[in-house]
Amino acid sequence: MIQRFLGNVFTYLQPELRSNTCCIYSLCGSFIDVMHFLFNFLINYLSAMYGIYIPWIRLPSLCKIQIFILGLLPHLSINFLLMSVIDSYASTCSLTSPIRRINQLKMFPWFIGITIFTSCLASTRGLILFEYVNTVGCVQTHPLINNILYIVLNGFMQPIAMFMFVVLTFRNVQQSRKRAGGLRANVRRTRNQFIKMIFTQILATAFISLQWMIMYLLWTVFFNSAPNSEQRYIIYFFYTLTNRFYYLNNVKSFYVSLLTSHLFRRTFIKALIVLLLCHLQHR
Repeated sequence: MIQRFLGNVFTYLQPELRSNTCCIYSLCGSFIDVMHFLFNFLINYLSAMYGIYIPWIRLPSLCKIQIFILGLLPHLSINFLLMSVIDSYASTCSLTSPIRRINQLKMFPWFIGITIFTSCLASTRGLILFEYVNTVGCVQTHPLINNILYIVLNGFMQPIAMFMFVVLTFRNVQQSRKRAGGLRANVRRTRNQFIKMIFTQILATAFISLQWMIMYLLWTVFFNSAPNSEQRYIIYFFYTLTNRFYYLNNVKSFYVSLLTSHLFRRTFIKALIVLLLCHLQHR
């Protein structure tokens, strides 16, 4: 996981890419992914393998904060992916459109702040709907409401927003091909590579997150009834599948970028060659 994150950092900070706002949003998403991976997976690994418990897990006063962060980080990661989609959409708009201001570097801090604020707002259910119970830990006080909020906020609103901007981006791309005096061929090629890369990440994210959606839907359906043996097997199957695939969301971005973007591959290989030459010179 750390190697993939460093690969993203190493590539996105190269001169060819570091001024591209779409790359900056992708880099922010990678940073959140590695934070989520370490915060969630590392805690579970230490407790399961070595019996080492992070203090805030067993402190009643920090129980809600832990649930809040566990909800915030994956939501924030997908929101940064959404910002990459919006940035791609803005890059396909007319040069005279005010929407093009989204691509300006001076607007980047504002959109980062908005992204963090909306993610924190969507994750407040962890502060409201969970309580600490002795010998058990953090439990849901209103499981049905929590499941419905997760399904609506994470399962519907984020995918619908991304799908909407994907459709708008494709419409703009089709219109730009018909306009005379459009972008230069190399600029258009670079833009299309980033669009393809972001759209592939959306598909991968949606597929991997689908298991969590199914799990929450199953919990909601069986909330007021005792599931029989067959239903319990289905829930256990999807729960196991979800846990196996969940962390792929934290490592996918580097591989997707490497496979779908020629500019990303070229920049990454070029940076590796430069690093290798510098290392050989200092030997």
